[in-house]
Amino acid sequence: MEEKYLDYKNQLSLNNKIGRLLWNITYIFLFRPFALNIFWGWRKLLLKLFGAKIGKNCCVHASAKIWAPWLLIMEDNSCMDSHVNCYNVNYVTICSWAIVSKGSYLCPGTHDITSRKHEMISSPIVIGPKVWVAVEAFIGPGVQIGEGAVVGARACVFKNVEPWTIVGGNPAKPLKKRVFTH
Repeated sequence: MEEKYLDYKNQLSLNNKIGRLLWNITYIFLFRPFALNIFWGWRKLLLKLFGAKIGKNCCVHASAKIWAPWLLIMEDNSCMDSHVNCYNVNYVTICSWAIVSKGSYLCPGTHDITSRKHEMISSPIVIGPKVWVAVEAFIGPGVQIGEGAVVGARACVFKNVEPWTIVGGNPAKPLKKRVFTH
């Protein structure tokens, strides 16, 4: 006899849903249309108004999609490039001088595949200082990327990355240590 899954119940609060509705309206009409670099300050102001903690000299491109600004922390001189999808159902921290490149996906949430209710589970992501997350990389729940590490293009990271390590592949594996030659 086939077991049936129980109906999925959305666990998000009404406040969260209303906040995201207001943010999405703001994003569509006031954030995304102002794509020129001269509007970086404007976009940072909008994010701060919705609870994001944004440091000095940060850049957030207009096409970057942020799910919940109140769960975003960007330290000084960090950058979220174009078409980044920050599905931050939990905190996402981008430390100083870190770069998240074009088309990357930051995903601190998943579902409990052992439960018939398929509940949402999440764990924060921390992208350390001086990290480069290259184009179209995927960073999964609970991942901490150590200082100076590089996540290669299209890598899928599900485990922590040691400082000053270059990782790549799916799943991401250490390739070598990052060493500056000049």
